[in-house]
Amino acid sequence: MSGIEGDAERTALLESIEELMRPLMRSVLKFGLTHADLVEVVRGLYISAVRDQLVEQSRPVTVARLALMAGVTRSEAENIIENKKRRRVARIENTGRVDRLSQLLSIWHDDARFSTPYGAPLDLSLSPERSFKTFDDLLAASTIELDRETVLDELVTAGCIEVHEDKFVRCINRTFIPSGVDVSGISRLGRFVGALNATITHNLLRTPNEPSYYERVFVTDSLVTPAYRDEVLGFLREEGQVFFDKLCRWSNEKEEPFKDSKGKRYGVGVYFYEDTKSGAATGGVEPVDLVGIG
Repeated sequence: MSGIEGDAERTALLESIEELMRPLMRSVLKFGLTHADLVEVVRGLYISAVRDQLVEQSRPVTVARLALMAGVTRSEAENIIENKKRRRVARIENTGRVDRLSQLLSIWHDDARFSTPYGAPLDLSLSPERSFKTFDDLLAASTIELDRETVLDELVTAGCIEVHEDKFVRCINRTFIPSGVDVSGISRLGRFVGALNATITHNLLRTPNEPSYYERVFVTDSLVTPAYRDEVLGFLREEGQVFFDKLCRWSNEKEEPFKDSKGKRYGVGVYFYEDTKSGAATGGVEPVDLVGIG
């Protein structure tokens, strides 16, 4: 690789990193992060990447070596590593709550004990009544280890369920997205943006023996009004939900023989975005399959 080509690649990558970070700056300022906080995060990522590379090369990994390669002192490296561990524990706890509630909704739709043959969730009683299935039965089947009132409150607030006359619960949306800006919502931002970045990076760096991961983009041909944006959002909410319901049922039928305690999780994500590069607010839809994210 010539020096010119290398410089071009470095420049393109730095510009891409800047574009990745730009949408996050509003949140950075909103939640009071400082320049020093961002520098520590980047240094932590760099140290982790160096460590992984050393492991792949079967070279010894020490804090002193990591500090030297990251351009920090040993004590700074130790603090960065420790802070990263604490953030990771907190993130796992927050995202785990979202995963458990999503799991419950999935069982409600796809488990024959709690849904119709067409995948419509049954109304569930809040107390034992004849042979009707209860919400407590669903909690037991999901093994999510959250108390009933907490789950009900979370799902009502997220617009996933309706509680009728304190007698039964009806599911109206199988997708759990925490309402408002809370810690789990912030964790979700990092998790799924990171998944998208990992898919694109995989396709950029993959070897000929590795499969390419599916990614597709749709954007409007013309500059359009917010009214068109609302039309597309309505279309996505209706047709996209149909697709995801079908995908979830398909996966549940196919998944069992492939289960492996040492395997990975794979997923699909679809999102709507506004193209800020057009010089005006434009609508667009980018369906991207996030496959291969462990």
